[in-house]
Amino acid sequence: MKNMLHEKDFLHIEKRIHLLNEQSKRQWGKMNPSEMLAHCADQIRLALGQKEPHEKPTFINRNIAKYIGLWLPRIPIKNLQGPVDMNQQFFGTTPTDLATEKLNLLNLLIQVRLLPKEAVLLPHPMFGKLSRKQWGRFMYVHIDHHLRQFDV
Repeated sequence: MKNMLHEKDFLHIEKRIHLLNEQSKRQWGKMNPSEMLAHCADQIRLALGQKEPHEKPTFINRNIAKYIGLWLPRIPIKNLQGPVDMNQQFFGTTPTDLATEKLNLLNLLIQVRLLPKEAVLLPHPMFGKLSRKQWGRFMYVHIDHHLRQFDV
């Protein structure tokens, strides 16, 4: 399974992030490329404790949706409503320019990858407690989903 903690998978995602540009057309949703990158970075900020969560996971999200997200090869719903913590209309980080957002996301991914193996990341606001390996998988799936949104 692809995972952001694996060097090969990280390098593949990094290359795709660099391919994203202001002319990249979204295939679904409402976000522009900078908003999408800020949205993806917020997931990592939550894991690292750099962003305060505003939601608590429900029983269904903790026990069913989490495993669907972990094990399905791709997020099946294109207009899935994620946590309010990652939504610019509520508590999401306001994006800046595209180059800065690329750098922000990549720096956050590197921070996670450099953490010691015993490091504990904070619970996900929708899915609850995740192991480091599960967080790496979710980061990969989430970022891959949004890069496909912009056909990169």
